[in-house]
Amino acid sequence: MKVINITRFIVPFLLVTLLSTTFFLVKAQDVAEPVLDVSGNAVRRGVNYYILPAGRGNGGGLQVASIRNRTNPLVVSQNADESVIGVNVQFSPVDPKENTVRLSIDMNVKFTSMVISDSSTVWRINTELIPERYLVTIGGVEGNPGRETLGNWFNIDKYEDAYKLVYCPVVCEICRPFCGEIGILEENGKRVLFVGRDPPLKVTFHKV
Repeated sequence: MKVINITRFIVPFLLVTLLSTTFFLVKAQDVAEPVLDVSGNAVRRGVNYYILPAGRGNGGGLQVASIRNRTNPLVVSQNADESVIGVNVQFSPVDPKENTVRLSIDMNVKFTSMVISDSSTVWRINTELIPERYLVTIGGVEGNPGRETLGNWFNIDKYEDAYKLVYCPVVCEICRPFCGEIGILEENGKRVLFVGRDPPLKVTFHKV
């Protein structure tokens, strides 16, 4: 009678099971933490939010404005009046299957309660208005990650007891973009969002 050595079958099975379990545990740990709104709920793709400064006396919500007698492109600015909640936005994570906005993950940001005839309302980085500054303007392209759309991708990180907006896209592996936190630049009495201000604008997210 032939004796079958079951060890030959059990050991490889256990090894495959162990490796598979380890892989899924690592993948689970790699999932970034969700960004939360002021109600403690995860910020979601396709849902309208107001971006407002954290704390009182720090100004109002975000909107668009013109600077230096230019109406194209319009810049993303902050209203100085804290009673103004601004224009609501939506976030679109780079992974089209991801519906939760997560920390440090590239995403598009766009104003959704306004229509501008000659421009999209997707945020992008622009150096044309003030060559030495990386301003945040509208007129970007949604989706299509890569070298051609490098200026259209932003992310959110924790900052003290709230969050900050950051420009440091990784949608192009061979590109080396200028990176920095987004703060406020005073331009002829207007509070313009741009990359590089320290400290950054500390923000919270309010579902509409």
